[in-house]
Amino acid sequence: MAYHWSIHQLTEYLVKVSGTDDYGLAVQTALEEVAEALDAELGAILVEGMVRAKSGFGRQDVSPAFLCPEGDNDVVNVPGVGDVHVARGGLDKPGTGRAGNDGWMFVGRYGREFNAEELQLLQGMALALGLVLHNLQMLQAARSRHLLVETLLAIQKAISARRPLNELLDAITEGAWELLGRCPVALLLGDSSAPESLRPHSVDKFPGLDDAALAVARVALSLANEEIEPEPIPMLAAPVFVSGESAGCLIAKTLEQGSVRRDQRDLLTAFAQQVSLALTDARTVDEVRRASRDPITGLPNRALFLQHLEHERQSAIRGNFDLTVLFVDLDRFKAVNDTLGHSAGDELLAEVGRRISSCTRPADTTARLGGDEFAVALSGSNREAGREVATRIVRALGKPFLIAKREVLVGASVGIASLTGRHQDASAILGDADIAMYQAKRAGRGRCVVFEQHMQDEVVDRLELVTDLQHLGTNGQLWLAYQPVLALAPLEVRGVEALARWSHPTRGLVPPSLFIPLAEETDAIIELGEWVIWRALAEASTLANGTQLQVSLNISARQVVDASLPGIIRAALAASRFPAELLTLEITESLLIEDPELARARLSSLKEIGVRLAIDDFGTGYSSLSYLRQFPVDQVKIDRSFVAALSENAPDDIAIARSVIELCQRLRVETVAEGIETAEQLDLLTKLGCDLGQGYYFAAPMAIGDWQYFWENTTALGAPQPVAASKI
Repeated sequence: MAYHWSIHQLTEYLVKVSGTDDYGLAVQTALEEVAEALDAELGAILVEGMVRAKSGFGRQDVSPAFLCPEGDNDVVNVPGVGDVHVARGGLDKPGTGRAGNDGWMFVGRYGREFNAEELQLLQGMALALGLVLHNLQMLQAARSRHLLVETLLAIQKAISARRPLNELLDAITEGAWELLGRCPVALLLGDSSAPESLRPHSVDKFPGLDDAALAVARVALSLANEEIEPEPIPMLAAPVFVSGESAGCLIAKTLEQGSVRRDQRDLLTAFAQQVSLALTDARTVDEVRRASRDPITGLPNRALFLQHLEHERQSAIRGNFDLTVLFVDLDRFKAVNDTLGHSAGDELLAEVGRRISSCTRPADTTARLGGDEFAVALSGSNREAGREVATRIVRALGKPFLIAKREVLVGASVGIASLTGRHQDASAILGDADIAMYQAKRAGRGRCVVFEQHMQDEVVDRLELVTDLQHLGTNGQLWLAYQPVLALAPLEVRGVEALARWSHPTRGLVPPSLFIPLAEETDAIIELGEWVIWRALAEASTLANGTQLQVSLNISARQVVDASLPGIIRAALAASRFPAELLTLEITESLLIEDPELARARLSSLKEIGVRLAIDDFGTGYSSLSYLRQFPVDQVKIDRSFVAALSENAPDDIAIARSVIELCQRLRVETVAEGIETAEQLDLLTKLGCDLGQGYYFAAPMAIGDWQYFWENTTALGAPQPVAASKI
């Protein structure tokens, strides 16, 4: 599939990198953004011979081979990681084959080479960073930086708004003219009828354009932007590329004698990148217009759907009738796609499209937006009618599919939004339906939810929390609570589970059920998880007070698949001198389901350290008990939802708990019951042979100071007594 630049992505990138006076933060932000934009697992930025930022290497240094590729897409072996394709973008001059004064931006990716558009995007992001860093080093006035950013953002907004191409190119040339001190600037583009020639395009700001200037542009293109300073007036030239191919040149004649300043070259190159962006986007728009149908389902694609929806919106306003939009997202498509392959995934998507269409009227419009997302426009239907259609869709997609001669289940969540006066365009209605769909997933999937305004506020609130999460490990707001884990027969404290807690300065105590899932959706979980490991092991000796107390830590799936985790654990164990065999890492079973082969490899590398492994929240996912035989698991934590149902009057729930416990006993896997809150639950679990338990019946999670009191009293009494404690 062809790769196209994201206008919004580049806009956000410029804002983030340029929005700080902190040199290190600008470099780190740029690296995070380019790694996400190019789907790269590794990254590094080299400035003046020093690694200023790195990503994906964990605590180890960046491999020298990673910083010295022979060319773009060179395959480099990174110790401890493996073979990756490496691409680089110069922070100074693109295409010279040598580093400038500032350095390079490197990215590495497993399995896939970087295509021409990706390399062009990398170069553009690198050049933008180089310009920002140079501005910071030279301590330029804030007004100059803001003027540059505002000019580039204005241009990118115009591109995003699909302004006419000629108008965009004139605006870019004028912006370069203004920021270069109003020196002559012109844009020259290649002539398709005569490939060797250049034709003037935007020349209003370059009076007296002559053959000498054209010669400079041709030389610049042939030498890939070598520094050119003809006498007596210095000339600047920055090539323009589209899809990796030369498309023209932006030239400028400085108004001062002597050599061309480096910041002037950087400015012109930045504006040349804007020309490249405008030309690329124009080509992309043409391609989208030519391809308005999804090739897999035959349904309208996002662009055509939004076009149709906008027409329906305007008609509904004029005719004063209803319009409702459904946003449909499959619940377990990724598992099917990964297990059966992309061909089977495409077959499933086609059948999903047919089933959705069968639930609607001929006058309605069904579209595939991309991935496993679909949308339906219901003309003349209010929200109640929309709810009825959404319910039919959920039921239809909840039935089994016969794909690749196998029966599979997926299901769907549906968001519903009806036209109101605040919807100024089609994207606004679809966006509200998308928000409602997300709420449906949070409510348990397989549901349909109607959009309400408070949901938008929750999205804004969620974004603010995500922002606060980025620095959670260093701002002093994060701390650990500890909950005892007890042997049930005889009843005695065996260990402790460390649980992350967030005391927000304005929100108070943020529930883990809120901020942990948010952290898992971003890279924040990696930093947060590392902090928890180091802090828990550092405090372990204080908790145990000299005794052999086991410590359990929750490890997210994203931490497990991160190659740096084993090194982090080894370092934390060594620094704290905590015995590896007393450390238990709790892994949710979702990781085992989504990628069993990767899970087996990662868990085996952790077992080599000597730690114990537990499956947390067992029974809440879609795995079977057979997983206990496939993975090096030492412990199973029975989810609190099963424990809560245990009573003498619930024989079925007792039978389920007995089957899990007995199987674990045969496999010599330890069992832990979570959420014990009553004496009856404790008594039943003890009789069933459960090994360990934890819950509010014994003690709630507590701060380390309260733990000391709990431990001393437990030790003095010889066995723990039920403790009334606030639920932290």
